[in-house]
Amino acid sequence: MTYLFSNVTYNRAAAYALRQAVFVEERGIPANVEFDNKDDDERLYLVAYETPDLPVATLRLEPQLHHVMRFGRVCTRQDHRGQGIGQQLLTRAELWAQNHGYTSGLIHGELTAQTFYERCGYAVTAGPYDEDGAPVVVMEKHF
Repeated sequence: MTYLFSNVTYNRAAAYALRQAVFVEERGIPANVEFDNKDDDERLYLVAYETPDLPVATLRLEPQLHHVMRFGRVCTRQDHRGQGIGQQLLTRAELWAQNHGYTSGLIHGELTAQTFYERCGYAVTAGPYDEDGAPVVVMEKHF
């Protein structure tokens, strides 16, 4: 597995394709909700590639105030779930954030993913509430 932190065009395209498949097609989130104004040319994405032409997981890095990094739009291809790829992806993102001066991670996770994030060391700090048509909880982890 290769992991790439980048905003280059092909890495953004890989992240968008994964999100289209998981959130729009599989989960039924409208495309105009899934792809928002945070998806600009400067945004960094972490993408896990099984091979150079097969992206399998992604997340969006969203710097917040007070040395907090929000990890957004976290997803793994359906046929690659349950293999630990999502946890490896998140761990790499946390290490990257730490190395860049961030002291905690923030996730607005759907209730269906709460247990996954808890296994990754995140704790619920707010919610649940509706975000983009899905019930979510706010979760944090200090590095």
